[in-house]
Amino acid sequence: MRLFLWLFLLLSLPVSALAFLLALATSPAPEIERPATLKLADLERGRLIVESLDLKHLQEGQERRLRFGQEDMELALNWLLGTLGRGGADVVIDAQSLQVRASLRLYTLPRYLNFALEFRPQGDLLVPSGVRLGKVPLPARYTGKLLGALLAISPAAEQYQVVRDMLRAAKLEPKKLVLTLVWRGTQLRKAMQAAGWKPAGMDSAALEPYRERLAASHGNDYAALLGDAFALAQERSRRGDPVAENRNALTALAEVAVGGRLFVSPGDKKPRRKGGARLAGRGDFAQHFALSAFLAVMGGEGIADMAGLYKEVRDSSNGSGFSFNDLAADKAGSRLGELATRSPDVARRVQKKLAGTHDEGLFFPVVKDLPEFMNQSQFEKRFGGVGQPAYIQQVREIEGRIARLPLYRE
Repeated sequence: MRLFLWLFLLLSLPVSALAFLLALATSPAPEIERPATLKLADLERGRLIVESLDLKHLQEGQERRLRFGQEDMELALNWLLGTLGRGGADVVIDAQSLQVRASLRLYTLPRYLNFALEFRPQGDLLVPSGVRLGKVPLPARYTGKLLGALLAISPAAEQYQVVRDMLRAAKLEPKKLVLTLVWRGTQLRKAMQAAGWKPAGMDSAALEPYRERLAASHGNDYAALLGDAFALAQERSRRGDPVAENRNALTALAEVAVGGRLFVSPGDKKPRRKGGARLAGRGDFAQHFALSAFLAVMGGEGIADMAGLYKEVRDSSNGSGFSFNDLAADKAGSRLGELATRSPDVARRVQKKLAGTHDEGLFFPVVKDLPEFMNQSQFEKRFGGVGQPAYIQQVREIEGRIARLPLYRE
C-alpha cells in the first residue's frame, strides 16, 4: 500500500507542478485588452512602409532600412492578437529599450497568458533584458539563448534561419525601431513554401475546384458567377467546413474580378479563364465588391471597409475622384464576406440563399443615384469631408440599403 502511495505521489508531482506554474503564468482576465482600430492614416503609413522596400527593383543581397513607429508596432501586434483571439498589447520604445506587454487568450482554456518582454541594444542587435510570464520572472541572460536554441530545433527552424540571415541590424530611436535587412527573396520563398505557409488558412489547392467551376461558367455576369461558386460551396460543405468553402468561393471570385491569381503554389495549373466580371453593368463595381469580400474573409469586415474608404479618399486627391457608389460596392462586399464566414450555421444559410442565383439584387444595392467622380474640393464642399455630418448621413443611407437586401433579411 505504501508503495502505491509513493508511486501516486511521484506521478502526481509533475502534474501538480504544471498546474501551479499555469496558475502563476496565466490569469482569468487580460492585463491588456486593446482592440485594433484602423484609421486612414494607418493605411497610409503601411503603404509608405511597403513602398520603402521598393520590391519591384529590389535585388538579391541588397540592403533596405525600415523604420517602424511605436504606434505602428502596437497596432500590428494588436491586430495580430485580434486574429488569434481576445487580448491586446502595448509597446514602448525609447533610445535604450523596447518594451512589449501583451495578453493572449489561451486557445482551449478560459484564461489569459500575460507576458512582458524588454529588449536592449547589444552590438548591432537587440537582446532580451527582461522577461515575465504572468507572475513568473525568467532569467533574461538565458532566455535569448534558450529561445534561439528552441527555434533552431523547432519545425520553424528553416524560417528562423532565413530571418536571422536577413536581419543585419536593429537600432532604437525615441519611439522608433529601425531594422536593416538584406533581401533574401529566394530563400524566403522556399522557407515559406517548406512551411506550407497559407495566409489566413488559405490553401491554393483548395481553390482549384472553384477556379475550374468559374472557368467553365459562361459570360461575365458577377451575380451568375457568384451563384455558381456558392452552389459548389454548398455541395462541398456536405463533407467539409462551410466557412472554409465560402472563403474559397469568395477568393476565387476575387481572382476572376481582378484577372489574376491571389495565391500561387508550385504546380498550380495555368488559369483557364481570363479575368473580368461585371456587376450592375460595370467592371469596377465587380472589382470593388469582390476584393472587399475577399479582404473581409482574410482580415475582417473592418479592414475591408477601411481599405475601400482609403482608396476613395486617395482617388479624390489624385485619382478618378471620390465615388459613393464605389464605396457602396466596398461595403456590400465586406458585409457579404463577414456574414459568409461568421459561423458554420450562418455560412450554410448564406449558401442556401446564394447557390445558383443570377439576381444581383439579392446581395447588391441600387447605387446608380449615388454621387461619384468628385475631386477633393467638390467632395469637401458637398459633404465636408470624411466624418462630417453630411458624409455620415450618406454612409448611413448606403448601409441602410445594404441592410434591406434580401440576403440580410431573416
